[in-house]
Amino acid sequence: MAKKETAEEKLLKIIEATKQAKAGASAVHATAKVPKPAIGITFQQINAALIAAVVAGLIFFAYQINSGFALLGQDVSVPDGVAAAKDVPGVQVPQMKNLAYYLDQIALRNIFQPYEKKAADQGASSAEIGLQTKMSKYKLVGVAWLDVPESATAMLEDTGKHETRFLREGDKIEDVKVKAIYTDRVVFSCANEEITIKL
Repeated sequence: MAKKETAEEKLLKIIEATKQAKAGASAVHATAKVPKPAIGITFQQINAALIAAVVAGLIFFAYQINSGFALLGQDVSVPDGVAAAKDVPGVQVPQMKNLAYYLDQIALRNIFQPYEKKAADQGASSAEIGLQTKMSKYKLVGVAWLDVPESATAMLEDTGKHETRFLREGDKIEDVKVKAIYTDRVVFSCANEEITIKL
């Protein structure tokens, strides 16, 4: 009669079989070769390339900062006027006026001082009335300009004919000359008389 296995013996056999299976699996893993990537580049080579790129970027960044600091130390000179381009036909660069001109324009109306009407504002002379009658048929409909004040253009509408004229400083309409163009008004003059038309 065959001897019956006890529970302890069965457990011992299971443990030994498990140990043998683990030993065989580790032997298979030890003998198996790690496959190389299909491209032929290893991760160490990729890491080395990335580190080289970061170092090159840092060197370039340091060079840019150094050259920027070198430019900060240089003096900047701005000419008083910008000359017109003489070598290019048909191209005109607007002339910049001196700083004093722009400061005078600002000083005409100081926003920190209360507005006081001048004697010229309070009563219109008979000469002004004549100029007012000439300009009464015109209406200022807009002012346009580019980067500089000298490029300003006034849009004046003849209310009787429903025509709009585009005038620059120095242009004439009938015998009335455009003296100055501002963002909200235009000054016209005729025979030492002046009139301001506002938007």
